[in-house]
Amino acid sequence: MVVITGASSGIGAATAEAFAREKARLVLGARRVDRLQAVAEHCRRLGAEEVFIRRVDVAQRVDARAFVSAALGHFERIDVLVNNAGAGLSGNLIAQDEAEIRQVIDTNLLGAVWTSQAALPAMISARQGVIVNVASVVGFRAMPYSAVYSASKHGLVGLSHALRGELSGTGVKVATVYPATTRTEFFDRSGGRMGAMVYPPAWVARSIVWAARWPRRDVVVVPYRLLWWAEPFLGGFIDHLLGEFRRKNDTAAV
Repeated sequence: MVVITGASSGIGAATAEAFAREKARLVLGARRVDRLQAVAEHCRRLGAEEVFIRRVDVAQRVDARAFVSAALGHFERIDVLVNNAGAGLSGNLIAQDEAEIRQVIDTNLLGAVWTSQAALPAMISARQGVIVNVASVVGFRAMPYSAVYSASKHGLVGLSHALRGELSGTGVKVATVYPATTRTEFFDRSGGRMGAMVYPPAWVARSIVWAARWPRRDVVVVPYRLLWWAEPFLGGFIDHLLGEFRRKNDTAAV
């Protein structure tokens, strides 16, 4: 059984569809129930064995834990937890207010903490399961004028790596997927700039399914893996280069 947060659109919806093609049983969560219902119906047509939906705001601890409890109550086990729900924020750090900042951190980082805490006892008891945390390339290559978003994804990467070590020997695995710019509603809401290289959500979804089946520590898209390798050596230069570029070309960098 596969649990997916942020499943009403974008990468989450594409991931649900990809698992549906594998005949998986699905639990889909998001804040927009009407969109969830449409995704669930499409997943059933694609071959999902069973689809259960529930409204959830993972930024709220009680809500996130109740969502996972409902999934366990319905299916009695969790094979894969995909922490995909995310919030974005672009612009100059000094212009961002507390509510915006807290929403990003609470959704992107703490949301994964709450769902993982709720799912892990059952996974450890079964001695199997995979947690797939959907980070971003900014989780290793921070983006100027997306400081809070970058911080939240760096935090998610740290959570993933530390948790992977904690779970060594339990049978439960943790994998981190690093999408690059993906064609979704995310940039409409966050105010960010998409740039020239944009990936379809289905492409990222295939990486998530792959990570669930063969859980590697880090799944980084090509060609961004080159940045991942270069970061320890060229990170300072890249900070400067990206900062200058966004100041000149991005309306969010004001």
